[in-house]
Amino acid sequence: MQRELVEKISLTQLFILVSAFLFGSAIVVGIGGEAKQDSWIAVIVACLLSIITVWFYTFLLSRIPEKNLFEIMEIAFGKIISKIFILLYILYFFYISARVLRDFGELIVGDMLVNTPIEVISITFMLFVAYILYLGLEVLGRFSEIYAPYLMGSIFAIGILLLFSRELHVKNVMPILPEGIGPVIGTVFPELITFPFGELVAFMMILPYASKVRYAGKTTIFALIVSGLILAYSSFVQIATLGPEAKLRSKFPLLTATGEISLWDFIERVDLIIIFVVMFGILVKVSIFFYGGLKGLELVFNRPYRAFIYPMAMIIAFMSIIISKNFAEHISEGISMVPWIVHFPFQFGIPLLLFPFVLWKAKVLKSEGKKR
Repeated sequence: MQRELVEKISLTQLFILVSAFLFGSAIVVGIGGEAKQDSWIAVIVACLLSIITVWFYTFLLSRIPEKNLFEIMEIAFGKIISKIFILLYILYFFYISARVLRDFGELIVGDMLVNTPIEVISITFMLFVAYILYLGLEVLGRFSEIYAPYLMGSIFAIGILLLFSRELHVKNVMPILPEGIGPVIGTVFPELITFPFGELVAFMMILPYASKVRYAGKTTIFALIVSGLILAYSSFVQIATLGPEAKLRSKFPLLTATGEISLWDFIERVDLIIIFVVMFGILVKVSIFFYGGLKGLELVFNRPYRAFIYPMAMIIAFMSIIISKNFAEHISEGISMVPWIVHFPFQFGIPLLLFPFVLWKAKVLKSEGKKR
């Protein structure tokens, strides 16, 4: 059976998807906590270094145009060997989808629907994701355009409301670099360089479908820089409100910080609005990873990815429950095990292994094109 027609997204939609993807669970669980009051500096450093990583991803895609990561693997490694790597990436994409879904489930059960089983949250959310992707990548892009202003606006509004509430204390961020640059570098590697910035490897499955693909790489890098600065701003606000130690102890530091907002005995419980808005970032991140895994199944089994959507959605919902016994174990695995054992091989190891084969194959294809 032939694969489905290629879908297209605009550069604006690509920018929004990259931004929402990077916010995703990162803005919920908080990042860079180990750097304490310098976590915002660590986020900026990781963002700038990640420009090199994203440039490398786009360079690989540009060598064999209009092909996604898995199709490039098939060309570079051959059909048999490539299927091994593709299957590994499928597991990686689905596993990270389940982890992000678990973040969302813990957030909702812990702060909103406290009497609702997390299984109900996971299944309902994945059905929604499956429905959007069944309609197509273009629908996800259009959906993102609608909710993007709420996401961006709410993040900046938090800082302003906290300032007017007199809960923002710059002294919590001082002194800068009291222990030198060491804690910042220790937080950047491996934590921040892999989560959330290194996870942009999933966009190697999306970039070839941009309407103006020649500008897709620049758009992604621009979105990376903007998102990195906003994440640094969010981290700064969290530290200035809670202090470095309280931020590190908090399950969801952004929600804890917004819980401090109280203006004129009228503007309160802003955290509930933030949960609704952050839901969009989680939706995009789960959808992108899920879509990447589905496109892998499409290539391996030569069937349209829509044939796998609903069964795999239920499997991911189930995986999100069983991957950890509780939230503490979930976070511990995400800090100690996932960066080294899971992220590094797929974000850096395999792409670097692919690099010389892509250069060689691109040269062969170019010479064959000239002969024709």
